Parts: sequence; C-alpha cells; structure tokens
Amino acid sequence: ENFPLTSSLNFEHPTNLALAQIEDRGDVKLSGVVINMIKCAVGAGSFSFPFAFTQTGIVGGIISLILFAVMAGYTMRLLADSEKRFVLEKCQSRLASFQAELDSVRIPRLTYPELMREAFPNAKIFGNNYMVGFLYAMIIFTSVGVSVAYVLFILSTLNHGFGWDTSYIILVITAPLLILALIQSFKLLKFTSILGDVAVVAGLVGTIAGGLAHRTLSWPTNIPAFNSSSDGSVPTGIATLCFMFTIHMLCLPMAQSLEGDLAHPKNFRKSVNISFTVIMLLNLAFTLICVCIFAEDSEGIMNPIVKNLSKGKALQAVRMLLCLDLLFTVPMVLAVGREIVEGSIFSAFGMRDVQLNLSSPDHLDYKGEKSVEDDVKVESTEPAIPWKQELTRVIVRACLVGLILTIAAGAVENSGVNQAFQDVVALIGGFSGSLLGFIIPPILYWRSNPNISVMEKAVFVTIVTIGWGLLGSTTYYTIKSMAHA
Repeated sequence: ENFPLTSSLNFEHPTNLALAQIEDRGDVKLSGVVINMIKCAVGAGSFSFPFAFTQTGIVGGIISLILFAVMAGYTMRLLADSEKRFVLEKCQSRLASFQAELDSVRIPRLTYPELMREAFPNAKIFGNNYMVGFLYAMIIFTSVGVSVAYVLFILSTLNHGFGWDTSYIILVITAPLLILALIQSFKLLKFTSILGDVAVVAGLVGTIAGGLAHRTLSWPTNIPAFNSSSDGSVPTGIATLCFMFTIHMLCLPMAQSLEGDLAHPKNFRKSVNISFTVIMLLNLAFTLICVCIFAEDSEGIMNPIVKNLSKGKALQAVRMLLCLDLLFTVPMVLAVGREIVEGSIFSAFGMRDVQLNLSSPDHLDYKGEKSVEDDVKVESTEPAIPWKQELTRVIVRACLVGLILTIAAGAVENSGVNQAFQDVVALIGGFSGSLLGFIIPPILYWRSNPNISVMEKAVFVTIVTIGWGLLGSTTYYTIKSMAHA
C-alpha cells in the first residue's frame, strides 16, 4: 500500500520516486539534441548520394531515401524507448524489494551493449554473453569502417583536386592521425566542432555554387527514373544511402543527454522526428540539385560529388576544408571501437579497471574507475601500473591507425581510389546500417515490451525483413565489386 509503484510503472509518466532511483545526466535542450543529431548524419556521406542516385535511378533514389529516413527515425525511437523500459524495470525491482532507501547508488543508464545484455541475459557461452560480444564486434567494425571511408574520401578528394599521389597523401596524414588518436580527452578538440560545421556548410553550398558557375540547372535525361539493370548497382546505391543511418550507435548517448529524458520520453521522439525530417529534406534537396547540375558532365556524376568541381581557389579551399574536418573526425569515430579493444586488453592482462565511456560521444576518455561493463570488468590482482596502461594505449592506437591506413591503401590498390571509396561506404552502410539501424532495435524493443500489439509486431517483422534483405543483397554485391567478380 505504501509502494504503489511496485505493481507497475508508468513508462510515459514515471513518478518522482522512480526518477530519484535513476542516474540522470541530461542537461541538453531539445534543440541541442536536434542539432547534434543532424550534425552526425550530414557529412561526408552526403557527397556520395548524387552518385548513388545514378545507380538507383532518380525516383528509386528518392523513394529509398525517404523510406530509410522514416524507418531509421522509427527505430531510433524504439532503441531509446527500450533502454528506458529496461531501466525502469530495474527501478521497479528495487522498489519492490524495499531497497530504495537502503541503496544510495542510483541505477545507471544503459549503453547499447548493456541494453543487449538486458534483453538477452541468458545468451551465454562459457560465461560470456555472445550477443554482447557480437554487438561489440559490430561497433568495432563500424568504427573502423567509417574511419576507412573518411580516409578514402580524403585520398580521393586530394588526389583528384590537387593531383597528389595517394601514397604521398597517406604518408602525410599518418603522423597527424596518430597524434590525434593518442589524445586522451577530446575536450582539446572542441574547436573542430566549429570547423566541421563550417566545412560541411561550405562543402554543400560550395558544390552547388561551383556547379552553377559553369552549368545550368536542368532535369537530367541520361538517368532513368528506376534502374532496371541486374549488375548490382541498385543495391550498391541503396547501401550508400544507408550510410547516413549508421548513427544508431550514438542514439542512446544523445537520448540520455536530453534534459528530462526519462520524465518526458516523448521529447526524444520529437527530437528524432524533427532531426530526421531535416536530414531527409536536406540530403534530398542537395542530391537532386547536384543531379540536375552535374548529370550532363562528360564523365558523369562522380563519387564524391566534389570531384565534379573545377579547381578554382575557392573550390580548392572547400576541398581542403572538408579533408581537414575529416582528418580531425577520424580519431573521434575510431574512439568508439578503440575503447572496446583497449578495455578488453586491460581486462585480459589484469590491469587497472577502465570505464568504457560509450555513453559520452563528446568526451570519449578513460576514467580510472571500475567499469560498468561486466564483460570487461576485472578485479585486478596487482597494483595499478600506469606506464603499462599508457604503453598499451599507444600500441593499440598505433595499430588501429596503421590498420585503417593499410586497409585504405589496399582498397586503393585493389579497386582504384574512386571505386574504393564507393565500395567501403556501401559496405558499411549496407552491413552496419542494416544491422544496427534496422534489425536490432525492433528486436530489443520487442524484448523490453512483449505485450506489443499485432500491428506493431507486423511492422517490426517488416522492418527486420527489409533489414535482412538489404544486408544480404548490398553486402553480396559490394564484396563482389571488391573482388572484381
């Protein structure tokens, strides 16, 4: 009678007693979350979309982009809601056991891997949760893959715009990438956020303005409405469009950064609706304008689209600005996967516990505290030896930077710098985008709320089926392209 919350918790309107039991770090206004989400989704991938439309056909590309934006926005909301449900279930258990007043430690919010563990607690082999391990592997794969794509964008843009040899470019960027990767806290790189905003805006506006300077805006006659070829170009183009939706691994950090996220869950849904509407319209407008401007070029629409531009001083500055932005972005993207690798190594060799701070994309640095990640948590049997940790970090980060540059160089050698960028973007978009964005979120939500309606089940099954279809077809044709089969 004294604890009415023990019978059920109102997910949409949890009481103050429930909220008091849960850790709340949210201090960002709704407008700030919207801006952050748009910044995550609009970038280097957007410059590949005009070429993707030549592969899918113009109408096919429009339909695909709109469909994926709607699906991705919906699954982002599902992912955030499932995390809240599992956290509130923990709160309900605490209140039911009358531990609320005895336990002063607040219930922490969940990361994507922790959410997977809550959804599949018994999926274990030799005591390790293989579903969590799978998700960790996917995050590492996506982190490294996106980093490789950004490096290839740099190589392609500088090679075409300035005539520099790709081997020379790799040699030049190796030291800066390694130095940036060794930075412990990205608070030191806050200025790059402004650089990134300026670079992307300059790139989008500069591409359109530079194109219109020597061309006219006209509907293309050499690109069909739908591409009916069976050479794999359609699924490859669709996979490129999916690249925009690899931001799901940052969904929970963005949701948890929102002020009053738990008390008012509809606010994050609103921020997603606004963000993905803007993302869809912005990319759609930019892509269609570029298709109408550059489709009649002698070499057709190139990938990325900035390669269609002339080499005037202003446009060269745009190219360089985009490359500098991506150079600073690579270590931040890599940090998401790198922390998992380092934490696993520290655990395996009995070093001091390290917290995988996957919940904070802006400050992906280590804290010398006990990890909240069970799979990498270890009770150290020896005193902390800082120099061992630092040496391990240096070696791991150097190896990862070397791996990224080696993969990029190998891709260029195998397919040429132009095709390599297209293949990597398509592979990451089709494989990681489908899994992290379309397949896993509906399953997690279903696990968090088994009492969903028949209509919701039908929608979930449809989205997951589309996700598997995208994953299979896009991955097959992309790998086939890489193998020159």
